[in-house]
Amino acid sequence: MEILKETIRSLLSNKLRTFLSMLGIIIGVGAVMTIITIGDGARKQIVDTLGGLGADIMLINSSETSFYSSNPMTIQDAENMQNQIPYIKSATSVLTWGGVNTTTAQKSTDCLVFGAFPSIFETMNLELAYGRAIENEDDFRNVAVIGYNVANKLFQSENPLGKQITLHFTTNKGSIKLSFEVIGVLKKTGTRIAFNVDEMIIIPNRFADYRIFNYRGRTRQILATSIDENSSDLALAGVDLYLFNKFKDTKYYSIISQNAMLEATNQIVGIINVILVGIAAISLVVGGIGIMNIMLVTVKERTREIGIKMAIGATRQRILLEFLVESIILTVVAGLIGIMLGGFLSTLIAYFGRAFGLSTLITWKSIVLSFGISVAIGLFFGIYPANQASKLSPVEALRYE
Repeated sequence: MEILKETIRSLLSNKLRTFLSMLGIIIGVGAVMTIITIGDGARKQIVDTLGGLGADIMLINSSETSFYSSNPMTIQDAENMQNQIPYIKSATSVLTWGGVNTTTAQKSTDCLVFGAFPSIFETMNLELAYGRAIENEDDFRNVAVIGYNVANKLFQSENPLGKQITLHFTTNKGSIKLSFEVIGVLKKTGTRIAFNVDEMIIIPNRFADYRIFNYRGRTRQILATSIDENSSDLALAGVDLYLFNKFKDTKYYSIISQNAMLEATNQIVGIINVILVGIAAISLVVGGIGIMNIMLVTVKERTREIGIKMAIGATRQRILLEFLVESIILTVVAGLIGIMLGGFLSTLIAYFGRAFGLSTLITWKSIVLSFGISVAIGLFFGIYPANQASKLSPVEALRYE
């Protein structure tokens, strides 16, 4: 307690110098905490977005070579996967066309067109805001279910059900213009296995095949789901075995699972976070060096005081502890202020970044880590000055002017 009182007296005797020595730590801890909260927020946002379906969905892609070969991936393969692989709950062929200009009498927007079977709603866990889904009877009808954003852009506050939209496809053989009746609108959904559902228009698969794509049963992509998340790895292995038996080479197909996307994205976010924290930590090192310099100056200024204390019985350990406590208090107080600064900046970024999809997440991990760093800096950069003070000779210290 006596050491603590002396430390506080020493720090308060020169407030400006104390504050300036703390400034580097305050900024550094605040920056580290802010970056960690941004990284945690981004990770949570990604998990929430990609994890909407859980880990049980996968996207199977056919390579360009196999698509035009005599043994392409077909609609029948999707049915075979569902029937022959025990861990597959559903598998459905999809035909996709991005950037399709979609118009009404007054509005226009670009969309992702999905030629799909009725099972797509179960496979992708799609829910309707109103209207109905595509049914088997719609196979060759020009009907469409539109995404949340598409409905807002084309119809705003109007009810789109029963209204006509026109899709403009540009192909190597010219342009195709087709009108569709809107029969349903999807709820706001976000991304599903790399597809932005809110910007999507779903039309019947067979209509899309014979009127637009002209694939005649071939398919570039199949979406499949496992019976549950626990069997997702077994389902993926089953699909891989099925396709390898069909193509005899893995270069003709690829499988992207929701789980793999989550892991890869988390890894990328983690790496970026570590790099940014490392950059922010430079200011912590600079702040630590500043504290060490101040402490060395303090040792010089208090040399005579140290000599008197040693002359009346203060041990080397007592002197070392006194200066070490002073260094730790400096960094701990600076760290606490830095944590408050980081919390304020994180809240500010979350507020203004909301329009750009930027979020932050303050967790105990970010607080404890930031505080731990400040304590570690106090110990690391305080040991040398404290050691120098404890090594002073009492006789030489008393002679010091």
